[in-house]
Amino acid sequence: MSQTDIHALLQRYQRGECTPEEIHVVDQWYELLGQERAPLQLTTAEQEEARASMWQQISARTHQAEDLSPPAAHRPWYAGSWRWAAAAVLAISAGLGAQNYLTRLATVPVATVPLEASGWQHYANTTAQPHTVRLIDGTTVRVSPGGQLKYPSHFAAQHRTVYLKGEAFFEVAHDKAHPFRVYTRQIVTTVLGTSFLVQAPQNEAPVVVKVRTGRVRVQPRPSAELAATPAPLVVLPNQQAVYSPQRNALARQLVAEPVQVASQSFTFDDRPVVEVLTALEKAYGVDIDFDAQVLTGCSVTLNLREESLYAKLDVLCKTLGASYQKTDTNILFRSSGCAAR
Repeated sequence: MSQTDIHALLQRYQRGECTPEEIHVVDQWYELLGQERAPLQLTTAEQEEARASMWQQISARTHQAEDLSPPAAHRPWYAGSWRWAAAAVLAISAGLGAQNYLTRLATVPVATVPLEASGWQHYANTTAQPHTVRLIDGTTVRVSPGGQLKYPSHFAAQHRTVYLKGEAFFEVAHDKAHPFRVYTRQIVTTVLGTSFLVQAPQNEAPVVVKVRTGRVRVQPRPSAELAATPAPLVVLPNQQAVYSPQRNALARQLVAEPVQVASQSFTFDDRPVVEVLTALEKAYGVDIDFDAQVLTGCSVTLNLREESLYAKLDVLCKTLGASYQKTDTNILFRSSGCAAR
């Protein structure tokens, strides 16, 4: 490994641009400490420079988190991020075989892991009621009973990142220049400004991200135990991403009960059915697939103010003699038209 390679890795650490795979490799180095491995091909001068550079960035960060972390035996799953940097120094010092690891990293396109935030705080909701935590950027997080949230007093320069165990509802303050990221044990959810619910059970049950407004990107975190990582998904209002750890599968679905996301009147006085369906799409942000040509000439008089989306569709279908079907991402509305009426 050349001195240039080491400099590149250390600079990524210092800028907070290391990938989860790189972090995992460092964690692997930590686990290898004390075991016999093929020596790393570094000169003595290169090892000294690597060690000095690593410790420079460690000293700037470790004091921000270690004093907030519980003892190692009781430390939660996300509290090991500061150990990784130290592990890298020890690994380089011990001469562990890392060259093959680094060669593999360049081909893995994954989300970056934050390292530049400061003053990490930890909130655990031990009550029987949801509790709202307000972050420095104006984002609010409604943490459900049993949920745990780790968040910084001041966000990093290029991103806003928090860590979650359990369930919480996020209303993210819009900031296009600083993406907001929610890390759970198995997935990363990235948004610009939106509201969404994250359910991250501590067991192997599916992890669910339900979007109310805006859009989010959901991406499984890479793991050495997995042969491949599913591709990320963009999730829209009233959709949810469901990640199954047991099957290593990520899927997009409609939520069970879509909520209204835009203001809309549902009183229609002899209005075209196409107009009614378009209004429902706008109000709930859900795509409704219908044949406008078949529905030409179909008009209805309805007052649907107090009904859910599916209840509205039930009333409309009963009036027209039509039907609808839910798919993973939209609703199929089918009618034979109104020519015979």
